[in-house]
Amino acid sequence: MPESPSTIPQARKSNDYFKMPRSPLLNHYETEIKKSSGKKGLYLITDFLTKRVWSWMYYYLDSRFGKKHPYPDYANGETGIYSLRKSASSSDDYISLALAADWATYTTESIRIADEIKKHSPDFTIHLGDTYYVGAPFEINANFVETGSPWVRGSVGSFAILGNHEMYARGDAFFDKLLPALGILDSAGKFDAQKAGFFCLENEHWRILGLDTGYHSIGRIPVFELFKWFAPDCHFDKILMRWLKEKLHLDDPLDKRGLLILTHHQYITAFKGEDEYAVPARQLAALIGTERPVLWIWGHEHKLSIFEKAQLNNGVTAYGRCIGHGGMPVEVKSGSFRLSPSAGGYPHLVAVDDRVMLERDNVALGYNGYVLLKIKDNILTIEYYDKEQMLFSETWRVDNNGVISGNILITPECPLRPEKPWEEAVK
Repeated sequence: MPESPSTIPQARKSNDYFKMPRSPLLNHYETEIKKSSGKKGLYLITDFLTKRVWSWMYYYLDSRFGKKHPYPDYANGETGIYSLRKSASSSDDYISLALAADWATYTTESIRIADEIKKHSPDFTIHLGDTYYVGAPFEINANFVETGSPWVRGSVGSFAILGNHEMYARGDAFFDKLLPALGILDSAGKFDAQKAGFFCLENEHWRILGLDTGYHSIGRIPVFELFKWFAPDCHFDKILMRWLKEKLHLDDPLDKRGLLILTHHQYITAFKGEDEYAVPARQLAALIGTERPVLWIWGHEHKLSIFEKAQLNNGVTAYGRCIGHGGMPVEVKSGSFRLSPSAGGYPHLVAVDDRVMLERDNVALGYNGYVLLKIKDNILTIEYYDKEQMLFSETWRVDNNGVISGNILITPECPLRPEKPWEEAVK
């Protein structure tokens, strides 16, 4: 049974999420601290030690050591392929989609981002993964499901893909609570349920693929996965690969539509201590080859960063963009913002948003933000926003041969300092 609105916790503060660990064990620990918070949002370690230690242990053992949620596929004639279209009430001459990643913190900042998204009246909204701390039912309900929850649903449809945090609770709440509350809005004014953790939105010029790197983002051996050498590879499940080949026919050389890939995990990175997940990129290359450029937007890293065209580790050629700054605190002076020359994406980094917005508890915080896509015929515009303004945009065109080309527009107010000329982002 869904929890009543009275059980939804009040908006959390950004400092609840400082120094967020990525391990399942530590995230269960953090969850129990926050569940013990009461309404003040002030948490002490003693609250956990005296009130929540046994429930945390039970919750972790029950969820992490059990079987993962079965991986759903489309069935009964459903394909997971949907038409890109405007709302009947829209006066715009384009189709709009709002994207946010790592948004579901239920902080004042994440609610502000949702309010900004709502102002655009998007036709579609898509969440690119991570409901904090462990994708537990109360977290999914609070952010997405219950009356008054802040997630904005598009006037045509709303979708989500898995992050690693949802899988810390085996994916149960994601598949059983979140997906049934999303999908395409039907004639009765209800969402018809997203049936699986992957989907395609398409028209005659573009395909937007929401693909799942989250299901295989936790290790097979609990506790051992805390160690880096047991880190999983975030590969696409065999059900998803079969869908890409047999339902989507992604390997059809005659299909020349432009491709925009959406995942939670990154293909490349330029930053110290972060991983690069080459296996999904190689799985895509097995279908479309390494020469065909794609646009690829991901989250996971809590920063806005833009990369030039890159092809690494036998993966696809991609213009990569990280938008994992949706709701988590952007700790711009932390080690995760330190550039690493040994990272595969380091020589391809064009820009990263490392501005300091304010300081809380002696931690420098950057700006949260989101992305708005606008599609008109063969033209795809990507606009990048923080909570106050549009920073820059890029416009992509796909021709009849499937070749994509882009140009970039930097607003006069854009305060970002690029690592190399902005034009490199779309070359």
